[in-house]
Amino acid sequence: MRAILGGSRCAMLAACAFLTACGTLPLPLAQGDKAGGAARGGSWMRPEAKNKDLLYVVYPTVDSEGTIDAYSYPQGVLEGQITGLSNPGGDCTDAAGNLYVTNATTSENSIVEFAHGGTQPIRSLSVPGYAAFSCAVDPTSGDLAVTSYGTMEGGRGDVAVYHNAKGSPRIYSDSNLSHSDFINYAYCAYDSAGDLFVDGKYPVGYEVPIFGEVPRGGKSLVALNLNEGIGWISGLQWDGKYLAVGQAVKPYIFRFKISGTTGTLVGSTPLTDATDAFQFVFAGNKVIVANQWFYDRYEYEWDVLVYNYPKGGTSTERIAYKIGGSGFDSIALSRRDGHGGAALATSERASP
Repeated sequence: MRAILGGSRCAMLAACAFLTACGTLPLPLAQGDKAGGAARGGSWMRPEAKNKDLLYVVYPTVDSEGTIDAYSYPQGVLEGQITGLSNPGGDCTDAAGNLYVTNATTSENSIVEFAHGGTQPIRSLSVPGYAAFSCAVDPTSGDLAVTSYGTMEGGRGDVAVYHNAKGSPRIYSDSNLSHSDFINYAYCAYDSAGDLFVDGKYPVGYEVPIFGEVPRGGKSLVALNLNEGIGWISGLQWDGKYLAVGQAVKPYIFRFKISGTTGTLVGSTPLTDATDAFQFVFAGNKVIVANQWFYDRYEYEWDVLVYNYPKGGTSTERIAYKIGGSGFDSIALSRRDGHGGAALATSERASP
């Protein structure tokens, strides 16, 4: 996901820019190796993977099929790989451990579901608009939210919510969020009460994000005002107590207490050795972060870093990496016991 998010990406916000990839895929990684990039070939999964917590890392590309690597967590061993999607992007998991992956091409805009440890799709849903970007599952209802980024030319971006992750979605757009005619929607997250939070940006100008919320049972998307400025679009998650908002450049994760339509900053988590961090997920007292950094002359290295949360600082583990090619910035954690990986359990609340 994505060339769309800034000057450090390999293509920058042309019409649905993240559909344009650069470079080549890295060499194959042997099954069971601890870290590495996406490998070419058909889907595979080690039989014992279904009995492990799995961290899914998405590698989108339009030069050939995109890939989704599955690493055991916290071991960091490559357990399998899903292929066959044209351009996988954002991913998320539900309470049963099922994986959802957005798949956006010039001819298709969908989200595809896989069982925990599975390699074959069990459901595919058409997503309205252009450039399906990210997703989140409501822990209270099983509803699936999918954001669409849209295009620079005004191709529609919106937020689609599928009841019980099935059927046709209810659409939420920006008419109640701003006076703009169009917004590029990016990341989304549910809290433990079923409120949906989204971020996005105006299709022209700087990357400064704007935020919105669909309260549980709400019929519209309303503006969410944070009392601390965020300089770049990045991931959103609910940490069990606060809305966690990523800051990609000079990476931090900021924690906001939400009251009505206002978010008040209560603390921050420095990601000291990250350089350009995007999507992140929680795992107990850890936060897992997708990161990119400059490698050598027009090439970037991509890795997944693990930090203590909410303390932060220097990462405690590096799970996946690759050099060059189309990068990744989407990860999702699937629990073998069906607790999902989007947020801390209610018994594992973070403190400021």
